[in-house]
Amino acid sequence: MARPIRPAILILIIWLGFALRLHELASVPLRGDEAFSALNWAGIPLRQSLTEIATLEPHPPLTYVLFRFWRLLIGGIDSPFTLRLLPVLGNLIGVSAAYALAFRLSGKRIGGLAAAFIWAIHPYEIWHSQDFRNYAVWAGLSVTSLWLGLRLIDRPLMRNWLLHALMAITSALIFYTEVFMSIALVLVAICYKKSDRRFLSGFSALQGIVLSIALLAFLVLQAGLLASGAYPGNLEPLSIPDFLFLFLPVLTLGETMPGSSLWLWIALALGLYTFIVARGSRRELQFIGAVVLLPFLLLGVLSLPVNIFHPRYLLATVPGFVLLISLGSARLAVWIAKSAGLRQGYVMPVLLAPWIILSALSLHTYYNDAAFRKSPAWEELGDFLNNRVTTDDLVIQLSGDPAFGYYYRGPAADRALPSGPLQSAQGIIDELETARANYDSIYVVSNALPSWRNAGVVEDWMRENMQPVMLSDASGLAIRQYKEWTVLDTGAIPLASFGGAVDLLDYRFFDHPLPTGELLLRVYWRPLGITGKSLKSFVHVYGETNPETGGVLWAQDDQFPQSGRIDSRSWAPAAVFRDVYYLPAETLPAGSYELRLGWYDPVSGHRLLTDAGSDSFLLQGFDYPPKP
Repeated sequence: MARPIRPAILILIIWLGFALRLHELASVPLRGDEAFSALNWAGIPLRQSLTEIATLEPHPPLTYVLFRFWRLLIGGIDSPFTLRLLPVLGNLIGVSAAYALAFRLSGKRIGGLAAAFIWAIHPYEIWHSQDFRNYAVWAGLSVTSLWLGLRLIDRPLMRNWLLHALMAITSALIFYTEVFMSIALVLVAICYKKSDRRFLSGFSALQGIVLSIALLAFLVLQAGLLASGAYPGNLEPLSIPDFLFLFLPVLTLGETMPGSSLWLWIALALGLYTFIVARGSRRELQFIGAVVLLPFLLLGVLSLPVNIFHPRYLLATVPGFVLLISLGSARLAVWIAKSAGLRQGYVMPVLLAPWIILSALSLHTYYNDAAFRKSPAWEELGDFLNNRVTTDDLVIQLSGDPAFGYYYRGPAADRALPSGPLQSAQGIIDELETARANYDSIYVVSNALPSWRNAGVVEDWMRENMQPVMLSDASGLAIRQYKEWTVLDTGAIPLASFGGAVDLLDYRFFDHPLPTGELLLRVYWRPLGITGKSLKSFVHVYGETNPETGGVLWAQDDQFPQSGRIDSRSWAPAAVFRDVYYLPAETLPAGSYELRLGWYDPVSGHRLLTDAGSDSFLLQGFDYPPKP
């Protein structure tokens, strides 16, 4: 066997992998599952997470121990960056382990180097490395366990027994499907040492211990889930076509690789590598086949009663694909180098170039394409609400996403509604009626899950029964605020009267723009009598001369009363109404402005005069951007 490569190049590859995992680490908010981990794995005492959370979410006990320890180590759960450092560091172990595994399996330093490099830039590994869940840590430990297991098979020394046993048990107690790899290693051992019955007996017993410990942990914590049918799985059932159309692209190039027909080219390439490896080394083919195909078959069987057929549950098979690409490329490089009289080191980068380019494209999409964002703008939504709501408000979150609870820290009470996909429409309406009676306003935020049969009940009821007094969104997450249509008449002296038809009673202006860029104005007014023509109101923003128009008008919003809900020809005199105006602010340069309101006949353009003889009323002046 050739001597291992000097560490300098491997260290550079490790640093590359570290840099890619740190890049934009906190640029995207925690997604729902990450927030759940932060709040319920790391954020609460271990005794509570093991007795309350682990019995509902089927993850092994060491996951809860590790995540709680990390929270104690970093001092809190408020920083997504420091939270995500745990999976970054856990997965980074896989770079050197991939090198060691490939070198142990083939004896080729260049193959080991290629395996380390592919792991370092692997888009799916990087995606999970930037995800505060246990998958990336498990992947790093699992490939290390595979290397130690192969070393044990090759050299059954006591220290190798102990090291592999420790790593295999640790991996299985981080994620349960690690036991698939234990079974795969037994198959490898049978292929390699079928005549050594004593070793096979001991090795099989060791893997049986790993499986038994994982099974015991599951029975203690989560047996009730399956026995009661409380956990049917929340993904997909077994699907053989998905192995080609989904699993192969994801496990080689990640979920962010655009192109619907890519699976075919990946399958053809992997088939070519399989042929090359099979021609060169039965040992390599047997190992790769065992760690890829057997876990897939076992997950398929498990997915018959429980819907968990998803690539992330086979993340531990990525080393098999990495080995197939790296060792297949190394053998092809040897053949090309000999045939063309070239150095193998020159040929290998050319053969790996397609994978490097595709991985780079997938990573570029992951880092920069909004369509592949890991998470909606929960942080933006939370910041907006935290600075706006009061104890008189209620916040209803439609999607029931834990990420909302992580970022929202405002004084208003909040609840998820619907509480689940099976909550009845009447039950939802009853809660809304109660909220209507107890709160001054109701915020309805985020987006309903379309797969829930009760999706839309909240939105429909709010539209039918309450007035929308703010409509905006935080980068796609809806923000809607509602109040009663009926406005209490406080008996305040009118600020202005327009043509004897309308009294302006009060207003509220928000000089900080909404997330969508508008300035919000609410106006309270009272009709004095019906009119012969339908009146329309306007709000204008005046400032210095606008170079585009040559006038002083910078923004406006004209509308019929309550957006056409009522008509001045038939409205109820003496009642008090509320109107809401949205004034675009994106084009406003820094400066001082005036906010003016008026009423007019939209057919003739004639404006109603105030009791002071003006065709509009100055509400207030304001500076934009607003001063701190």
